[in-house]
Amino acid sequence: MKEIHLIRHSKSDWSDTHLKDKERPLSKRGRKNARFLGKYVEKVSFVTDAALVSPSIRTSETWKILQSFQNITKDTRIISEIYEAEYSDLLRILRSLPSKINNVVLIGHNPGMEDLANYLLLGNHTDSLFEKFPTSSFISLVTDQKDWADLGRQSCRLKRFWIP
Repeated sequence: MKEIHLIRHSKSDWSDTHLKDKERPLSKRGRKNARFLGKYVEKVSFVTDAALVSPSIRTSETWKILQSFQNITKDTRIISEIYEAEYSDLLRILRSLPSKINNVVLIGHNPGMEDLANYLLLGNHTDSLFEKFPTSSFISLVTDQKDWADLGRQSCRLKRFWIP
């Protein structure tokens, strides 16, 4: 059994129009919602074997806030391919994980995160179970697959879905 946890970064700050998208930090609201999410992960004692984090400033800041509430993992990997990734790219990253990892958290961006969740739950990415998959969303999925290479070959089960 494997668990996949997907977190969409918290709300970013658009006030500095000269910043590249990748360099945008969290907004005041984004930091607040990241703290709400941090309190939630602390409450459910959320831990994972590894964290795969997009290299954008807003995802790094979201992850740092979450880790300040609960030491989620000692294995944090900044993966450049997560930034602006489509669901198929994210799936490929997950499928390449070693079998010794049983659960992983991936922190990234939409639409890739929402499309990945829909693909893993429904078997496609065009239909959506979500009316909205907002910033700071946290979803946990479970699969009976024993090897990450088989992820998505059967539908996952929803364990939790939290939004601020």
